[in-house]
Amino acid sequence: MFPQRRELLEVGEYNFLSKENIRRMEQNNRLHAYLRLLRPQGAAATGIVGIIGALIMGLRDPFLVSVLFFIGVLIHFFLFVLNEYADVLVDAHSNALQKKPLVSGMITKRQALVIAVVCVIGAYCLLAVFFFSLYSFVFFSLTVLFAIIYDLFGKKIPFGDLFIAGMSFFFCVFGASTVSLHFSLLLVIVSAVMFFHILFDNAVEGGLKDVDHDFLAGAKTTVARLGVKIHEGKLVITPQFIVFSYGIKMTYIALIVFAGFQPELNLWFGRYYLIYGIMLLLVVVIFVTLYRFWHPLEFNRQRLIRIFGIHEIASYLLGPIILIPMLGYGLVVLLLFLPVGWFMVWNTILYGKFLQPQV
Repeated sequence: MFPQRRELLEVGEYNFLSKENIRRMEQNNRLHAYLRLLRPQGAAATGIVGIIGALIMGLRDPFLVSVLFFIGVLIHFFLFVLNEYADVLVDAHSNALQKKPLVSGMITKRQALVIAVVCVIGAYCLLAVFFFSLYSFVFFSLTVLFAIIYDLFGKKIPFGDLFIAGMSFFFCVFGASTVSLHFSLLLVIVSAVMFFHILFDNAVEGGLKDVDHDFLAGAKTTVARLGVKIHEGKLVITPQFIVFSYGIKMTYIALIVFAGFQPELNLWFGRYYLIYGIMLLLVVVIFVTLYRFWHPLEFNRQRLIRIFGIHEIASYLLGPIILIPMLGYGLVVLLLFLPVGWFMVWNTILYGKFLQPQV
């Protein structure tokens, strides 16, 4: 009797531990799903936008810079959670996106909407406590409004990517407005640089990587309106889309060059030879990877994402470098490597890869 009872106890204990392990695994999977929904790997890049505007206007208080950064992180969460909420039916058409939190059913649409609302309310609370003024409230509200328009209507209205680019522009101006309203031409140029950087990122890179399921779902994205499609497994790129893409990138680089002529920087009349060399190298990387966008033998989403990751880093690094004469090497190095390092850490935690985005 005793050995039998002991055996039963061991079996019962084994079953209990198995159920406990299953429960813990489910909790971990749910936590992982919530983190993937927030897309924290890109949050630092969004937070930096407002900081750059504030730094140009003279903000140097580490605490206030940190608060401004956290507002940007919350806006990033709001933007992408609402985007997942709005695009769940479109994403469901792609086999590659079946593991996304809302598509898989791990998180409900209602839960996602609650998270988005909490994030934007939290951002407004921080604004009210630390930076409130009529102008900062207006510019921040424009940031939120453009984010909402893009998330809900970006794939339904012509060239909806302009709205997410406009969000970036107004968020940079918002950061500046927390310090002063005496906006310089340099601030306007840098905000425009942010605009074209995000426009390219979303309209070109985002459109190409999602063209397969966007096309099946009938989404009216920029790439679709410019004739890009999947035909017999191959990515068909149209001449007008190539012209559109090069036009955005050339404008982006031209604005960076123009910013270097502003009296606060005077970059092109100094002896910043190391900066010139780094910028030239980054431009080469930008155009080599851009060329690779148009020459895939077949549509391969993961291949495109790898190329986009390299292009995105090179393109982003080109921007803050021009601010070295104003901000110094220390601050610029922080602006350069915080988003990259943040991305590597979070992408490794969520997906086990340093540089390859998984969205």
